Amino acid sequence: MMIENVNELEKKLKPKGEVSIIGCGRLGIRVVFDLLEVHRGGAKKIYVFDNAKIDKNDIIHRKLGGKVGEYKVKFAERFFSDKVVGITENIDCNVDLIKGDVVIICIAGGNTAPIRNKIIEYCVKNGIKTIGTNGVFGIDEKVKVSDAKYANGPVQYMDIKKEGHIVVGTGRFIKDGEPITPYTLNEVSKKIVIECLKILNKK
Repeated sequence: MMIENVNELEKKLKPKGEVSIIGCGRLGIRVVFDLLEVHRGGAKKIYVFDNAKIDKNDIIHRKLGGKVGEYKVKFAERFFSDKVVGITENIDCNVDLIKGDVVIICIAGGNTAPIRNKIIEYCVKNGIKTIGTNGVFGIDEKVKVSDAKYANGPVQYMDIKKEGHIVVGTGRFIKDGEPITPYTLNEVSKKIVIECLKILNKK
């Protein structure tokens, strides 16, 4: 193949589409950075929603350069403001702010099922594809990708009636008594980003 042809092909491999990431905690920030590292493609714009600030226990944010007391999403925006928009609004009351071609739900802690369902319902109505989690606990568990309608694990407690919501996770519960490791979070993020790219590449 001629060098000129390669150059032309490279010009065609541009970022396309927009992604909203709900939650910028230990998993969400990994997804943001993994998406940012995609070269010759990926998302054109990333909207990140979270109203929490970095504290001393947010090791991953601090390792990446975030400052204690800084909004997590504003750190992500500061890191790459050409592509990332950080939104500190409480998503519970503002699902109508969600936009893009893909929504990735990375919220955790407490009973997140109601807000997850609300987000998914909004996305279904607006033709937006959704990806979420299905347990991130486990020391050496295999991370699986499934349709939420047919998956076992925490997602069973969500009221999802329709096919099409992709979930990624170990299928393990907090009651199983195993920790959340950085290795599992890295693998979950990797598989979430792969699923997101599959959707964007069909645009």
